[in-house]
Amino acid sequence: MTRPSTVTAASWIWLFCGLFSTLTITGVLAATDLFGFVVPLGGPEDVSTAAPGVAWIGAIIAMGMVSAIVLQVVAAVKLRDGERWARALLTIAAGLTLVTALWDITLWSAWVLLGAHLVAFVLAYTDSATAYLEVRSPDPAWAPVYA
Repeated sequence: MTRPSTVTAASWIWLFCGLFSTLTITGVLAATDLFGFVVPLGGPEDVSTAAPGVAWIGAIIAMGMVSAIVLQVVAAVKLRDGERWARALLTIAAGLTLVTALWDITLWSAWVLLGAHLVAFVLAYTDSATAYLEVRSPDPAWAPVYA
């Protein structure tokens, strides 16, 4: 079965969303006090050396966000190959984008990202996309048994 155009479009939109997420995450970090965990914004050196654990928390948050973006980009590419798990993972990413948009309702990039996620979500769950993903990755529990 050839790949439907809805899967291709959804894949490209979700790829864009994964790359555009860096701007949104940076905006959320800058709009809240979480950015202080990632990059110390000045102040006396005693503050940064007094709590070395805070720097580790910031590094863990930053690595987690970068890992999530990389995972979303990989899932967008795998969706084009017909992997059902990629669609499920990208659906979760769309839900997390909704949470991000509601976190700070003035963040325009989160709303743009949410709109793009919704378009990709609708495209990925059309009948042709579902048929393509079911043909490409069958469930081994339903595989025919030849006796």
